[in-house]
Amino acid sequence: MTAGGQRAGRPGAPTVVMHRLGGRKKALDACRLVEELYTAGKRVTVFLSDPGRAAIINEYLWTFAQHSFVPHVLWDGHGEVDDPVVVVAGALANPNGSQVLVIGDRLDDPARAAEWPEVHDLLAGSPEDEGKESAWEAAGFAVRGKGGGRGGR
Repeated sequence: MTAGGQRAGRPGAPTVVMHRLGGRKKALDACRLVEELYTAGKRVTVFLSDPGRAAIINEYLWTFAQHSFVPHVLWDGHGEVDDPVVVVAGALANPNGSQVLVIGDRLDDPARAAEWPEVHDLLAGSPEDEGKESAWEAAGFAVRGKGGGRGGR
């Protein structure tokens, strides 16, 4: 572990930021995080293994806050897209050439996220979240955590 609370991965390894949430519902916190990243000028891929959850996040990104605007698209699995934020379901892909990946549920093989230098993973304390930090570390990622509540922000 480094002085900044970051667990060291291999040199040059992508960083995974673990966002510990206060509750079990991730949609609002995921949308706020995506908005924060987009507002900072970053291109973002939001990954959900479940297409139903991806559809929910896609809709919620339009409506989660009255004065919020996060231009995005739910990727259909074909071709590249120009949108700064893309929601991907099922198979992990980077159709918008993003540098940031947000994991909305669980990625079966964390090593597949190696092309993103910055990864954000949401932990709500549900059974599907168990072992996530260890899996990232085992895949060689540098892991750092944020506190409880809205992802520590």
